[in-house]
Amino acid sequence: SGYTIDSYIHLGGQVQGFQDRGRNTTMQAGPAAAWHGLYWNDDPGNPEDTSRISLIGINNNGAEVLLGSWPASADSVPELATVADAQIYPRLRIQGFFHDTLPGAPDPAQLERWQLLSVPLPECAIHPALVYHNGLNDLQQGQEASFAVAVQNISEFDMDSLLMTAWVVDAANVHHRIHYHTNAPLPAGAVLVDTMHFSTLPFPGLNTLIVEANPVDTITGVYHQREMHRFNNILHVQFQVDEDLENPILDVTFDGIHIMDGDIVSARPEVLITLDDENPHLLLDSPADTANFEVYLAGPDMPLHRIHFIQGDGTENLQFVPANGPDNKCSIHYRPVLSMDGKYTLTVQAHDLSMNQSGDKDYKVTFEVINRPTITEVLNYPNPFTTSTRFVFTVTGWEPPTYMKVQIMTVAGRVVREVGMHELGALRVGRNITEFAWDGTDQFGDRLARGVYIYRVIAQLHGEEIEYRSTNAAGYFHKGFGKMYLLR
Repeated sequence: SGYTIDSYIHLGGQVQGFQDRGRNTTMQAGPAAAWHGLYWNDDPGNPEDTSRISLIGINNNGAEVLLGSWPASADSVPELATVADAQIYPRLRIQGFFHDTLPGAPDPAQLERWQLLSVPLPECAIHPALVYHNGLNDLQQGQEASFAVAVQNISEFDMDSLLMTAWVVDAANVHHRIHYHTNAPLPAGAVLVDTMHFSTLPFPGLNTLIVEANPVDTITGVYHQREMHRFNNILHVQFQVDEDLENPILDVTFDGIHIMDGDIVSARPEVLITLDDENPHLLLDSPADTANFEVYLAGPDMPLHRIHFIQGDGTENLQFVPANGPDNKCSIHYRPVLSMDGKYTLTVQAHDLSMNQSGDKDYKVTFEVINRPTITEVLNYPNPFTTSTRFVFTVTGWEPPTYMKVQIMTVAGRVVREVGMHELGALRVGRNITEFAWDGTDQFGDRLARGVYIYRVIAQLHGEEIEYRSTNAAGYFHKGFGKMYLLR
């Protein structure tokens, strides 16, 4: 190397070869929209010099093919398009062969010039400095991502409708195409902004977004439309999506309450199944989301089998109510008709859109159905009591009593308090504990003295007395009357 910019550097070496002949080859020319002409001029060293000009075509796969060869004296190939089709050979090389046939000191022809005339291709480039919107930050799985970038025609030639594509390369290095959009034509110097939106549901973890303008066809290896270069057509952006790993919450009620194993329920219960997911971006709001639930029932007259949303006869067994946001909570209404007395088992499996299960184990509960309308002895609890007591009983059948009254009396038989159905609160088939709590006052609100009181219950269904079903508590009743103890 030289020590200053004016230093003279001399390199020497020996080259073996034929001193009377040689070859010059140009770098690649193009790509071009069309080839118009090839021109050259050489200065022969002597009349015996032999010179030829050759044209090499380079196809879209990069293979080089000899298209023609001419003596230097021809000077030109003006109708070059008939020799080199730019659609097939977008790039060319020129090669010159020079041979001095006279003995003695070699004096080959000197090439003065050679020219290729062509129609240049247009050229576009992704240009983030003009427009760049990155909606890829702080993403949760299922949230919509957005991205926009400018593309400019940086040439003097118009482009046709510009195709834009984009892929996401996920954490497992799998490519997913998320965008394929043909924009309007892009004139010389013009700018377009391409915007894309996509769901992050399939992309937990670290990903790479690849945006490409005027993409190359993966099969043919050519551009959607021809242009000069490709290196400035591609943009890579990495982004992180926080994976949804939280389990949704499953809840099951029978006629509005949570039952325990072995409870009696209505022969026509209203079973409500709800799934509450914390992810607000993956709403369970589509009929297709019914696939996230599996409901099974077994009973005395049936093996364990799945309950479907739509049966073959068109009957709807399960009714899906989608989440409507902002809370991601959907529900299923199940209204079976259980005509056989005995034990049943309900099993429910559910997961959210991220495939998180509602729990390590399925929800499973066993319950009993008695179709005959009955009512057990009505107990007051606690007994004895000091401040208040409620009434506890169990109803069977498929609907609760339509009329019910509790009469509280002194041991002498004088009625001191009547509790009507409107006071008892909502009744249901199965286990009941009244909303009403008797506080030891009479019909006028006056406090009663401490001591023993008796009570009886009148229960009817559509005007008919409801049959009493005896339980282990029958020993605490005499001819339908129970005792309660009020302590002060």
